[in-house]
Amino acid sequence: MMRVLSCLTQQHDLRLVLLAVLICVIGSAATVQLFHRVRAAAGLSRTGWIVLAAVATGTMVWATHFVAMMAFRATAPVVLDPILTLVSLLAVILLAVPGLALAASDRRHAPAIGGAVVGIGVSVMHYIGMVAYRVDGIVTWEQRYVVASVVLAAGFGAAAFHVLRGRSRWRSLGAVGLLSVAVASLHFTGMAAMDIAVLKMGEGLSSLTMVALAVTTTVATCIIVGCAAISALIDGHTQSESYRRLRQMAMHDGLTDLPNRTSFIQEIEQRFQIRGGYPCMAVIMMDLSRFKVVNDTYGHQAGDQLLVALAARLAAMLRPGEYVARLGGDEFSALVSYRDRAELLDFLGRVTAAFDAPFVFERFTAAIGANIGIALAQVDGGDADALLAKADLAMYRAKSAHSNEPCFYDSQMDDALKARRELIADLRTALEAEAFELHYQVQAAIPSGEISGYEALIRWRHPTQGLIPPSIFIPLAEKSGDIVPLSIWVIRQACFEAALWPNRHIISVNLSPVHLADPRLVETVRSALADSGLAPERLTLELTESAIIHDRRFALEQLRALKAMGIAIALDDFGVGYSSLDVLRSFPFDRIKLDASFVAEIEHDEQAVSILRSVAALGTTLNIPVLAEGVEQAAQLSIVSREGCSAVQGYLIGHPSRALADAEQVRQTMSLRPHALEELAVG
Repeated sequence: MMRVLSCLTQQHDLRLVLLAVLICVIGSAATVQLFHRVRAAAGLSRTGWIVLAAVATGTMVWATHFVAMMAFRATAPVVLDPILTLVSLLAVILLAVPGLALAASDRRHAPAIGGAVVGIGVSVMHYIGMVAYRVDGIVTWEQRYVVASVVLAAGFGAAAFHVLRGRSRWRSLGAVGLLSVAVASLHFTGMAAMDIAVLKMGEGLSSLTMVALAVTTTVATCIIVGCAAISALIDGHTQSESYRRLRQMAMHDGLTDLPNRTSFIQEIEQRFQIRGGYPCMAVIMMDLSRFKVVNDTYGHQAGDQLLVALAARLAAMLRPGEYVARLGGDEFSALVSYRDRAELLDFLGRVTAAFDAPFVFERFTAAIGANIGIALAQVDGGDADALLAKADLAMYRAKSAHSNEPCFYDSQMDDALKARRELIADLRTALEAEAFELHYQVQAAIPSGEISGYEALIRWRHPTQGLIPPSIFIPLAEKSGDIVPLSIWVIRQACFEAALWPNRHIISVNLSPVHLADPRLVETVRSALADSGLAPERLTLELTESAIIHDRRFALEQLRALKAMGIAIALDDFGVGYSSLDVLRSFPFDRIKLDASFVAEIEHDEQAVSILRSVAALGTTLNIPVLAEGVEQAAQLSIVSREGCSAVQGYLIGHPSRALADAEQVRQTMSLRPHALEELAVG
């Protein structure tokens, strides 16, 4: 050790020694930086970074050695062999390549072994460089110091890259220090191993030349190593920026730039892990209640414009502890951490106001609302999935109630959901077993009272719950995707049963909007008619206008194909929903059925009578007969007869039943004069 210190302090120009150490530290830092790029890359990119790191490492080691040799004070003339000097540089670069590749491996001891290979490369470079250092004297070597220098280089090199197995600022700094020590200890221990017996006094190169060469080498090395390090920094910044952008894309909604579902769930989980701060947390689900109207009326571009404006409005109202995301479509969510319930209610008030305030654009103005469901963390669940599911249930409860008031989750909703799922399962079982039946409600002509047909109405007798209303199981079938097979069964069964009737009355079957969109509908009806033997003119399909507006072109093509077969098409529930005259203009319906809600009001509401009169007049103008549904009172029959309807249907002339109506009884009810009917109603 004393020999090394003596060699360093007495036989070297300490100014150039410090310069060599500076090169060593800067170069080691560049090597560590480049090595991080090696580990982050893969394939050909990794190979490229390995080569670049090897060049930087070799250049750093070679320059450190060269400048340190310039600092050595030889008492004999010195010359440098340029070929061997170049070979020493190539040797360390070539050995650094496999060393760095091995050090970047994920195997357990690979980093240390790779670092040792780099240290051996440093040793090879040093001793080839010493052979190139031609001094006019006899050089002898102290083998102990030679071995020690190689061991030090390999050991510290192994330690440096072993430290880099983990990635942190302190590990990187430690690796820079260890790699610098590996190079410096090799050089100065190796120099202490050399003894020179001078044959001729003097200097081969002047001290001024030595300093000039050292400075030149330092500048050139800094340029090469600096360029490599800057490349690594630029690449690292580029990758970091790319990662940031990809994360932004992955965690945010592309249209509104609000956080998306993934980000929202992560935020919930993070808040569960935070101790202290806000004691309460609520998950809020929000579904736009009139967004579809905007899309259907003004197009999807207008819908997107509305969503962007709404997102900006929601983001602008946020306060500390509040978080809003878009989960997809017209569904938004919010997360609120709060101290007392008043803060939560304040947020809900601001959200409701944000949805209710009109949106004014250049092309259109829109007023929307929202169905809002809330689940409370301290009451309803302790994880993200549970809270989301329960807030979703509460939102659907608000939606089914057609209310813009926020709805808080309660345990009864779970019971309702469980019952709904069980009913869907029972519905599918009943569908497989064809455990349904058809009831028929009579329709009679005005003024003759003759039976003009029957409407087929499906009924389901549940094995434990009894008769379940269609108003319950039909929406379930539509939401569960079972409505089409159910509708097929109704069409086929109605055709088979009607074909066996002793008379040739018309049978009317309701057609679901979902079934109208089925490309196999026409073939289904054709097959049902062929298999049953029912004449096409005896079948009427009834559908609402909402069944047409979703895909108007395809729906009208389906209806035209059905009508071409000889089937009649009736427009059901006219007077509610859209009820646009354009639909009547676009397709020649065989009948208009006035919705029962108008008939129920005509005794007491003159406006309802005016609507009835207008629809009847419209039917006369278009040569389309109008049937009034829901006639339950004699006075109602009198009014619809007076205002020009051509047929009626309702409890007054017959309830839905498995058995067909008595024609004479229907005729007698219909044959009463209007004033007699009115007297009957008063009585």
